[in-house]
Amino acid sequence: MKVSLAVCILAALLATGTCLQCESCQGEGSSCRGDQRTCPAGQDFCSVVLTELTLVAEKTQTILKGCATSKQCQAGPISTNFGKGLRTRTNIACCQRDNCTPEPVKVPPANTQPNGRSCRGCYSSSSDQCREETIQCTGAETRCVEVTGNQQSGGAGTKSVMKGCGTDYVCEQINAGTGTFAGIHGDGTRAICTPAPITAGSAPGPAGLLFPALAGLLLLLMLLS
Repeated sequence: MKVSLAVCILAALLATGTCLQCESCQGEGSSCRGDQRTCPAGQDFCSVVLTELTLVAEKTQTILKGCATSKQCQAGPISTNFGKGLRTRTNIACCQRDNCTPEPVKVPPANTQPNGRSCRGCYSSSSDQCREETIQCTGAETRCVEVTGNQQSGGAGTKSVMKGCGTDYVCEQINAGTGTFAGIHGDGTRAICTPAPITAGSAPGPAGLLFPALAGLLLLLMLLS
């Protein structure tokens, strides 16, 4: 704590803004409770990130509370589509006072309207390879995303891969790196984003814990790296 306070004071002297104290926790569902921690320099907002993972007809939610940058707070709704019924939708709410509580955050309704773009999509929570198929991007998903990584939970290590469509913010933030989410330690070894090609013969439409390790890896790469 003394080291964190010293770093905070030094950062405040060298740059604009001050270090906040924010609640830090993660878990399943739409709420969690945790201890207050000092935000690193540059992370000057307290945030709540809610992600809904849908696999066919079943849905699970994960929540993450902690520190965030102003750019992360401006992300708005984020969506990804990996084919075979696997989708994620994420939203973030922020505030900028010590120990403040952001407004309740909700995941927006899914936009399933095809937008005329497509990507190769597949996923696996136990391998770094998967059988690809062409999937149609929907809503504001204009990028093709590929993420592979190694994860460890409860002493057991696994590999995972996710390929599919994503919104612009996914590609603005995605980076290979390490972190921990919901008790899962992740090491993103490969993270690639490319523009999603327009599908031949189609017209763009209007933009608009079954696999907790997959959702955790994606959040690690977008929000914690």
